[in-house]
Amino acid sequence: MVALTAVCVSHSRAIPARSTQAAPDEEKRSSIHEVDGFAQLSENETLAQTRANAFASAKRQALEAARTFVRSKTAVKDFQVEYDVVQAASEGEVAVLEQKDFGVENNSRYHVWVRAEVTYTLRSRRPAVVASTAGPEETDVLLDSDSPLTVRVWTEKKSYQTAELVKVFIVGNKDFNARLVDIQPDGTILQLLPNDHRRDSRFKAGRVYEIPGEGDGFKLEVNPPYGEDRIEVFASDATIGVVGTEPVVGSGGLRRVSSTAEEMSKSIRGLRIAPTTAGSAAGEFYEASWSYRTA
Repeated sequence: MVALTAVCVSHSRAIPARSTQAAPDEEKRSSIHEVDGFAQLSENETLAQTRANAFASAKRQALEAARTFVRSKTAVKDFQVEYDVVQAASEGEVAVLEQKDFGVENNSRYHVWVRAEVTYTLRSRRPAVVASTAGPEETDVLLDSDSPLTVRVWTEKKSYQTAELVKVFIVGNKDFNARLVDIQPDGTILQLLPNDHRRDSRFKAGRVYEIPGEGDGFKLEVNPPYGEDRIEVFASDATIGVVGTEPVVGSGGLRRVSSTAEEMSKSIRGLRIAPTTAGSAAGEFYEASWSYRTA
């Protein structure tokens, strides 16, 4: 577990030994869509069946919108696709985050609205790069600015001992909005960014951010109890949803998330997204985690 102390910390601007090519322990890619679904009333179907058809229609539209949205972000270099996109195949794989039931309209159709998340994966066609052996000529294709949103998060090591200081680093391939948290062994969720010293949740493409960073008034020092910490980054091209936090007394500006990890994840996905040319609203979303152990 990382103990928090409010101190003044000096900061090195050098990129750490572990390169930005360190793959996350877990990652999840998705797009979030807001769509309306309709179903015509019929004498052969009950109102409940018509309602179900309207929601099924909305999920199908979200799935098709996601396919178009992700295809528009596929990077092509030298006339070759750098990675393969594997997307959801049916509306059964679409997760409904929020829904509204408007009921019957004009005595002719049933109207619903959904905010839905459609996940997909990218498989690079290049050989995997081992972070500890990567040379300067080796690059992560997913950190190219033409690729879908990708944010790398890492620490200098995977294990720490008592009293060692932990630094967390993030970098993205394009400008992004994000929230960075540390889920501690006892389940406590600390929000690392934004914090009381750095309130901005907007980050620049290609810039490596370190936490604690310049201007922060805290350090992350290893103290008991020990176990596994999981760093989670939630990022989007849209403004992410609001999460309730409370100050941690004596931490030097850190805040504690006042909800469960599941509730936090759902709240963050409440993106403020703008309508697309197709009439629906869409936002790119990326989630990655990096774990380290203390002993």
